[in-house]
Amino acid sequence: MSTRLTRLRPVWPGASGATRRPRPVALRSGGAAAAALLVCAVLTVAGERPAAADSVTATQAMRIVQQYQGVWGSPPTNLTSGGTVDAPLMGNGDVGVAVGGSITNQAFYLGKNDFFSASSHAIRPLGRIVLAVPGMSGASYHVVQDIAHAAVQGTYTLSGSTISTTSWVSATENLFVTSIALSGGTTKAATISLQNGSGGAPGVSSSGGVLSADVSADGSPQARVAARIIGGTSTISGNQIGVTLQPGVTYTFVAGISSSIDTSSYQSAAVSLVSSLTQSTVNSLNSTHQGWWQSYWSRSYVELPDKAVERSWYGSLYLLGCVSRPGKYAPGLWGNWITGAMNWNGDYHTNYNYETPFYAALSTNHVDQMAAYDQAVLDWMPAGQALAAQNGFSGVLYPVGISPKGTSADTNLHNQKSNAANLASDMVMRYEYTRDTSYAGTVYPFLKQVGLFWQNYLTRDSSGTYNITNDAPQEDNAYPQTNSILSLGLVHLLFQGLIDISTALNQDPSTRATWQDINAHLAPLPTMTRNNQSVFRETSVGTDWVNDGNDIAIQAVYPGSQVGLDSDPGLQQTARNTVDQLARWHGDNAPGTFYAAAARVGYNPSTILSNLDTEATANSYPNLAVHHGGGGIENLNVVTSGLDEMLLQSFQNDVKVFPDWPAGTNGKFGDLLAYGDFLVSSSIAGNAVQYVRVVSQRGGNYTFTNPWPGHGIELYRNGTDAGTLSGTKITIGTAVNETIDLAPAGTPLSAIQQELSQPLGGGSGPTSSTFSSGFESGNPQPTWTDTVDSTGGGVSAVTGLCCGLSGPEASTRSGETVHSGSSALMYSGSAQGGSAHAYLKVFDLSASPLAIGTSKTLSYWIYPQSNATTPYVTAGSTNSTCAAVDLIFTDGSTLRDSGATDQNGNLAHPAHQCGHLTLDAWNHVTINLAAHDADKQVNRILIGYDQPGGSGGYRGYVDDISIA
Repeated sequence: MSTRLTRLRPVWPGASGATRRPRPVALRSGGAAAAALLVCAVLTVAGERPAAADSVTATQAMRIVQQYQGVWGSPPTNLTSGGTVDAPLMGNGDVGVAVGGSITNQAFYLGKNDFFSASSHAIRPLGRIVLAVPGMSGASYHVVQDIAHAAVQGTYTLSGSTISTTSWVSATENLFVTSIALSGGTTKAATISLQNGSGGAPGVSSSGGVLSADVSADGSPQARVAARIIGGTSTISGNQIGVTLQPGVTYTFVAGISSSIDTSSYQSAAVSLVSSLTQSTVNSLNSTHQGWWQSYWSRSYVELPDKAVERSWYGSLYLLGCVSRPGKYAPGLWGNWITGAMNWNGDYHTNYNYETPFYAALSTNHVDQMAAYDQAVLDWMPAGQALAAQNGFSGVLYPVGISPKGTSADTNLHNQKSNAANLASDMVMRYEYTRDTSYAGTVYPFLKQVGLFWQNYLTRDSSGTYNITNDAPQEDNAYPQTNSILSLGLVHLLFQGLIDISTALNQDPSTRATWQDINAHLAPLPTMTRNNQSVFRETSVGTDWVNDGNDIAIQAVYPGSQVGLDSDPGLQQTARNTVDQLARWHGDNAPGTFYAAAARVGYNPSTILSNLDTEATANSYPNLAVHHGGGGIENLNVVTSGLDEMLLQSFQNDVKVFPDWPAGTNGKFGDLLAYGDFLVSSSIAGNAVQYVRVVSQRGGNYTFTNPWPGHGIELYRNGTDAGTLSGTKITIGTAVNETIDLAPAGTPLSAIQQELSQPLGGGSGPTSSTFSSGFESGNPQPTWTDTVDSTGGGVSAVTGLCCGLSGPEASTRSGETVHSGSSALMYSGSAQGGSAHAYLKVFDLSASPLAIGTSKTLSYWIYPQSNATTPYVTAGSTNSTCAAVDLIFTDGSTLRDSGATDQNGNLAHPAHQCGHLTLDAWNHVTINLAAHDADKQVNRILIGYDQPGGSGGYRGYVDDISIA
């Protein structure tokens, strides 16, 4: 039976059980009377308590993000191609680390956001740290990227010896840490080498047990990596630290990184980071590190039935948190994972690439991750003014490739005038989302310079229309190019931002009138007919339709913000037609903006979500990075903003929840950011919005579209019932830090709070709370017989045990070996070396997924056979012990890769049960599921065999499986 709480049921005034409420002071938007009432509403709440800290979002976010990991069964292969790497990734917004290679030669590639060559202005790799344990050659490889805790864990097993590593980059210090532990077997010699960015030997020195390596980016800037080992006895020789790993001892390797950009005393600063560290201080730093990431995750959450898309949303946010922080240099095209010579110099490409990853910080309520963006743009202002003057223009003109401190790796304009307006888009959007006037004051001078350029560059025709001439939408389009749709959108956005910011700052009223005139009379977005549909054209004169993987024809919608669900219906349809004809779902240069644009104009949401699923699976690496050939971290915005615009829209100053959401699909989100600095939470189930909660961080009017059209709304202010609202588009006044709760009229606040705090209803039926089967008559019977789970682990190098069997087995047997009753599940197969494994499906729980909650335990009995009880297992073989019951959760993650352990401390993974089970005897295995998989839901139950390098037959029985 399901233990889920009942979903909110809309109760309309006059319906059975409904209570009529007095009307509030603010009912509808429009009219002088309404405006007066709004003022009254603000005054009545001005002295009330601020909103409580949002522990609900924090709890939901941590519950969900802990489900997601990146998992590798073999070393990554795309490490030094100059683009997005497929390696496990870590970072602190300055230093980034990518992990490559096996335990015999494992390289930690070090990158740093400030390591731009002073001569070429291209970003350079900072260095490498190589961990080598030659005695583990041929070991198995199992690596997990734990995004909730920002750590990478490795497990490497060979002939009874296991090396376990845990690596992390401190969230608050430029410190890289790797713990190394050996269990089983005998001692192993290990070395840790410091290398330069190309893998060569750097200049080194040592003192007091600290090894220092000095590296440079083409001579300048310079950096030092200072390293030592805590625990045990180590030696230093050349660029290596040597240590003999003893079983049962944990060794902690620490490396401090400092550059000449950080401080002129970078060499001593790096040494100071590690010289006095003890295990206790490392543990304390790790606690601080965990605290930073917990706070980061607690800012917002999404939850939906498509777990691949959900996983990608969190994965993109993890990578965003790794690449950008306040007070640091902004990341270039490929983030801070710099492993060699990076494509396009790894610089700040201004014609969409540099801007796009930072959009992801806005709607997800991670605005701090935008803090690094502005400085490189502002530093380039003098050069931008000079470049404009050289070309006979006013204001600023920016080239395609800038780099830090007013430098540039590519000064080519490519016939485009739009780069500065493109750069301004992040600043304008940040202000519109946050209404932060302090921030606005820092970027206003730059925005005015961009505005000055366009004030003087635009031409006005006899009809009073402002036109853009000789401005290419695509790089190097030959002139004439008139009214580029890209620039029209960006220029509109720019001038609207200037109008709003100048008003808020009470500056430049006379110039504001000019901006308003331009904004009101800018040329319309050009259109054309294609395949009998009206679509947007790239220009009014010049390039019409280009099919090259870009989505320029729709960028006036996003980021330009010129078309949305409050726009003219005909304009909306043209936009949807354009999305349909472009179909740039997976193009090299489009996905970072295409999905958000499609959602903003109400394109078929099922199609959007389906393509997001493809991005999250077929176009993503195990490290959760969405990757396309045209760019790197710009793809952090694919799933984040794409999904967020389906869940919440506010850019037309009208907040809509679930504005473009598939029918019949449940969904839930918490504290997404809306224009005006409102944090919005909501849920939808059975095609009905359940509630809306709004935290007004800055006060002011909150305008929204009624989520319950034609019906009344119950309004709660800071927990107090304030009556009912009605209307289609409604405006209410809010005070700073006020919490507003909205639900169908008659809904009690307790029902809203209950709904806020519970997980999403699955969308595929109710959940179950327990499961048990002894394979007896009357017990749940296996859904599958001898069936490999192709998506849950698959099969490799395992054939049938004997007798012409076509593959491994997992099926019920009666009258053979049982733990209780007369039936049990038999498993068998024959390993052929290599990465031998076989995961077979047994029970399907997808119709009613089993909710783990916070207290469930998996229990089962297993009887691994030896040659003494079956002739099909070679004498002396322990192959049959490399088996375990495995679980596939609804988010696609697995029990085996979760880090869960049995009652004896052995990992639940079948490969880690090898040798720990007694042959020819019933072994009882219990696993506390809540320890690592709390609040997940079990989708199916498997039996898995996994023994890399294993050879020969295996066979056994499983009985009395229980989850309770």
